[in-house]
Amino acid sequence: MKKILHIILISLFSLILTSCADKEEEKKEGPVLTEVYPVTTPTDDPTPNYTFSSTKAGTITYGGSCSPGTTSATSGNNDITFGTLSTGTTYDDCTIIVTDSDGNASNTLAITSFTVLPDCCSSGSGIIKGTVLDNASDALSGVSVTFAKSGTTSSVVTTEDNGTYSKTSLSSGNYTLTYSKSGYLEMSQSAELTTDNETLEVATVKQFPDTCASTGTISGTIKDAVDSNVVVSDVSLSVRSGLNTTSGTIIKTATTDSSGNYSLSSMSAGWYTIQFSKSGYITGNFNVYSCGSVGSQDSQISTSLATGTMRIVLHWGASSGLGVVDSHLTGPDNASGRFHVYWNAFDGQDVFYYATNSFSCSNCTSSQKSDNVTLDQDDDDGAPGTETMTIPTDSWRSGTYRYSAHYYGPDQNGQSSGFASSTLFAESGTTVTVYYGDTEPRTYNVPNSVGTLWTVFTIDGSSKVVTTVNSMSAVAGTSAGSASIE
Repeated sequence: MKKILHIILISLFSLILTSCADKEEEKKEGPVLTEVYPVTTPTDDPTPNYTFSSTKAGTITYGGSCSPGTTSATSGNNDITFGTLSTGTTYDDCTIIVTDSDGNASNTLAITSFTVLPDCCSSGSGIIKGTVLDNASDALSGVSVTFAKSGTTSSVVTTEDNGTYSKTSLSSGNYTLTYSKSGYLEMSQSAELTTDNETLEVATVKQFPDTCASTGTISGTIKDAVDSNVVVSDVSLSVRSGLNTTSGTIIKTATTDSSGNYSLSSMSAGWYTIQFSKSGYITGNFNVYSCGSVGSQDSQISTSLATGTMRIVLHWGASSGLGVVDSHLTGPDNASGRFHVYWNAFDGQDVFYYATNSFSCSNCTSSQKSDNVTLDQDDDDGAPGTETMTIPTDSWRSGTYRYSAHYYGPDQNGQSSGFASSTLFAESGTTVTVYYGDTEPRTYNVPNSVGTLWTVFTIDGSSKVVTTVNSMSAVAGTSAGSASIE
């Protein structure tokens, strides 16, 4: 019995000695560090975040070019923030070490290289925003949108769950936006902020999967902006890569045939901007794409306008998913009221005459008849569609004009329910282009908001200054709904 007790005591003593030795050894072991989430690169944040894990708590020591930030580490994952870093710099030598309370140092953790972008553009209060969709017109989240100004990359944002993105505090100038996401083709788009405080909604980007056919044929027809039954031949076309790219390398040229048709073969998958021009017409641009061969990518061209004349062109494409979209223009009349020109203004007539303050002018002189506001083209047979309005040089009055586009419905029967929550218009890529005399045309893109009535802009009748509104609301696709638009 004594022998057994002796053995037990010896065993217990051995266990105690082993435990103490283990604890002493553990005290001598430093923390073990591993990288969890590297710094997003490139980043426009000069104090970026970084995540690593540590097996023990301790004090952080920074090495290399990175400025010290967070100084304490805990056991487990640690989200730290660097001190202010220099912009326009790549950091490829940064390290961290954690030293525990017993003075044991960890392994040296090399931080994955990252770049802090130069701050070229944050001196203003301008905003550029937009939306990215996939090829099925569903919102695409997690897309990296890189902003570059005059060739210098300046910042990166990521699309939200609804596909939207926004960059604030931008100064005026020309920007290139590049869209990238794993599994999708990289896309680009050009945008211009004309003032430091402008809010610009750029064209909705459909980002195509990298499974698109490598090449295809882009085709369509160029029609007269006032009468879509008139096709325009001998229009010169110059093609550039990217959305809304109006300068730089021309990758292909073409000319419309006698039927106004054009065809561009062997086009790589992606977006392109076509610049069109012809003597006697206003030079302009429209966007097309290839994901295999895609036809019916039509556009319209306006004849040259007299100084002071404004023409407004609404267009929705073949792939817009829309049926009938209507133009609405309201403005000051000759009786202290307001006119409203749209598809059903007065017994189907589409010309408002100031001489009679109405939509008829049967006994008027030619000069009286020319003092008008017109809906030149009413398109009610579905996509692709174009509607055009013109305000002649001598037909302006003092006061505010307001232009809107209304998604009436999938066909001429309109829609009286479900329109308040509809996103079809927002996802359609519909555009409104304003031509004023011989000045460069300006294009507005439908905003990514629920609704069916897009109030695009107002115009000061005296100064002819156009003020962007770009708001969306809901109006029924009925005769009464259309008549209620102000």
